[in-house]
Amino acid sequence: MSKSLEPLRLSIGIDVSKDMLSMCSCVLDINLEKYFEHPQDQPNTKQGFGRVLHWISKLPQAHVAPIVVMEATGVYHEALAIFLYSSGIDVSIMQGGRVKRYAQSLEQRSKTDMLDSRVLASLGVERRLTLWSPPSPLLRDLKSLSRERSLLIRERSHEKNIEHALTNAGSYHARTLKRLKQRLVLLNKQITQVEQEMQQLMETDPELMQKMDYLMSIPGISFVAAATVIAETLGFKDITSAKQLTSYVGYDVVLRESGTMKGKSKISKKGNRHIRAVLHMPSMTAVRCNPTLKPFYQRLKATKSKPIIGLVATQRKLLLLMYALWKSEAYYDQNHHKTKTASSKELAAQDSD
Repeated sequence: MSKSLEPLRLSIGIDVSKDMLSMCSCVLDINLEKYFEHPQDQPNTKQGFGRVLHWISKLPQAHVAPIVVMEATGVYHEALAIFLYSSGIDVSIMQGGRVKRYAQSLEQRSKTDMLDSRVLASLGVERRLTLWSPPSPLLRDLKSLSRERSLLIRERSHEKNIEHALTNAGSYHARTLKRLKQRLVLLNKQITQVEQEMQQLMETDPELMQKMDYLMSIPGISFVAAATVIAETLGFKDITSAKQLTSYVGYDVVLRESGTMKGKSKISKKGNRHIRAVLHMPSMTAVRCNPTLKPFYQRLKATKSKPIIGLVATQRKLLLLMYALWKSEAYYDQNHHKTKTASSKELAAQDSD
């Protein structure tokens, strides 16, 4: 990259994979021209992080602070993000859906690590991005425990399916079934241990535990459900709207139509599957005992072809209700909806006078 450039903005896009870091810098100069540079890929290791930081320090920054733009890729981007943040570099972590839509606006059809890093770098100079900061150690630990519990739940479900198949088969080996039951006992024990550790961890932060109480005041929401939602969103840290939260979890509705082909509306499921999984049981409880969501579900069930549609809509309602109570720091009020509806009718009556 030429040293004679007068940078207006400087962005570094880094495409992160399990083993490698593909980088691209983009300078937006005073003539609103963009200039790109692709250095050599670096390993996704501490040694590679040091090389990335050294390369950034050599870029023509002038009075412009660089920003590093990365896409959220599971857990592989986290170590680099923390390293750069600790080194004083501004970092922005983008959700995959937003990056994909931006790439589509550039009419980019090919997909390689180099092109992906170029897209991220270009995005960084064109848009005002929200800066990222590391979550608290407590929330990181809570997320780790929550993910461990999810894994154990899936393993237990798998083992139960095998047990059911064995016991209903014409013949089976007795020792095989015995070992299977022992694994189920171990999994149940570990799930209980993880849930206890989650409880103990939350209790170390009275303020966080108080906000947990707001969420658990919703009929149907258990401690595990509330803790998982908090852990996976890091306390709704970078969530700024209900629409963004819906998309983050994958409850956003998509409709595919083309010409005479009429598709069905479905949720995208392009989001956090851990939250969707943990809200399944609370939604089943809510449609039986939640005074607000029970009639909501019954109305949907009467008009939809499958009950699961109403159940998924209830999950989305629960999630947005949890978000609202977290932000407002308030307990669940079953009369809130009735009061709001009555106020709206009163205002409508006044307008008609």
